[in-house]
Amino acid sequence: MGSFVTKLSFSASGTAAGLISNGISFFLLLYYSQVLGLDPALAGLALLISLAFDAISDPLVGHWSDRLQHRLGRRHPFLLLSILPAGVCYFLLWDPPELGQLGLFVYLLTVTVLLRFALTLHTVPFNALLPEITTDYEERTRLMNYSYSSSWFFGTAMAVLMYAYWLADAPGEAPGSGILRRSGFIEAGLVAALVTGVCLAVAALGTRRVIPMLAAPPPRPESLATMFRQGAATLNDSSFFAMLGSGLMSAAAAGTSTALWAYMQPYFWGFSSDQTSLILAAQLLSSVLAFLLLPVLASGREKKPILVGLSLGSLVVGSGPVFLKLLGALPAAGSAALFSIMAVVGVLQVMLIVMTGVVSASMIADMVESRALATGRREEGLLFAVLSFTAKVASGAGVWAGGVMLSLVNFPTDTLSTAVPEETVRQLGWVYGPVLAGFYLIGILCLSYYRLDRASHEDNLRRLRFDGSIEGNS
Repeated sequence: MGSFVTKLSFSASGTAAGLISNGISFFLLLYYSQVLGLDPALAGLALLISLAFDAISDPLVGHWSDRLQHRLGRRHPFLLLSILPAGVCYFLLWDPPELGQLGLFVYLLTVTVLLRFALTLHTVPFNALLPEITTDYEERTRLMNYSYSSSWFFGTAMAVLMYAYWLADAPGEAPGSGILRRSGFIEAGLVAALVTGVCLAVAALGTRRVIPMLAAPPPRPESLATMFRQGAATLNDSSFFAMLGSGLMSAAAAGTSTALWAYMQPYFWGFSSDQTSLILAAQLLSSVLAFLLLPVLASGREKKPILVGLSLGSLVVGSGPVFLKLLGALPAAGSAALFSIMAVVGVLQVMLIVMTGVVSASMIADMVESRALATGRREEGLLFAVLSFTAKVASGAGVWAGGVMLSLVNFPTDTLSTAVPEETVRQLGWVYGPVLAGFYLIGILCLSYYRLDRASHEDNLRRLRFDGSIEGNS
């Protein structure tokens, strides 16, 4: 029963994160630029600035949750505190007051910062539970598989509902006009906010039983300078920087892809709203395939080569069709043949994104014991802050990059899909394809500096069992 509850908790946590992240990635740029009239570069800038706050808040929350001494343990006070603010801020993001350009920019920036901080209060401490819930090399991958597969399944399901229900074209409306319906975004935002609150509560309450199992927190630093010095020592590792660089690049690629999804489907590929909805619906299969195939792929194998292979696959599947379309090697835009091809490509692309995220998270969990031996302290929260930060990059840097691309090609902000010049669409493709490929290539290069494997992980566990000096390991 305990195992089932743990899996349910990881699934609930992933679902909440997926609803928020996919909502921002798929629709935020479109909503604020096309519906509310905010310049797309300003919308992207607001998301980029919010990342600067994340760069501070994520490690601080992680460091704090490593050392908090509370009757509910060092993680769960943060989990409980995140529930209400995350839901409220997500709804407010989609229901702004009537404002001008500057006012709307400030509103978007403020609410986004608050929302991301609320999500940090959950994701960093919750994921930091993983290394203590299980030390098994492959079990860590299996648990994160529940989280990431749920994140993408329910996040994608929400996007399907957006196109099929809240943003569907009404009878008598011009094709594609439903996607500009403000009331649809607000109603969907409310539903997602309520579901998010419930999921965060399930994740927090479902893991209460592990509180007695958690390691005692290490002593609090004597000063702020000591805290920063200890944190820097924990993060000063080639494997950590390898995962940071790889995570940033793959998340930025995924974020750019999802941010421009609503533009690429009608404008570049020529698909109708119905076709777009069907492609999204097909991607519900992606997380199911990832959930079923990854345990088979990971069984008995090293994680680093798996991640490199998944990243190469993402590069080919993500950028390849764009270049083929630009070179005239694919069927005509909007055709049934192209639709079939891109439906399959979409399933594979999201499946690879899910699997990449799962393996990356599992590899970060394996760093906990390695850094504990090097520093004498268990600091899961600080290490998993990188996971939270890179996940936010997917929606933040991705939306920013998408906004910049749209501005570079002078993409119109006051038109429906049928009125965009063909040359503008081609320019968008020639910018989008190389940028996406570049993100993946840099991420793959970063992985060459990751040093941990199954043997070193088992050795670290053995050494920890015989080392009673590790703070927070008793």
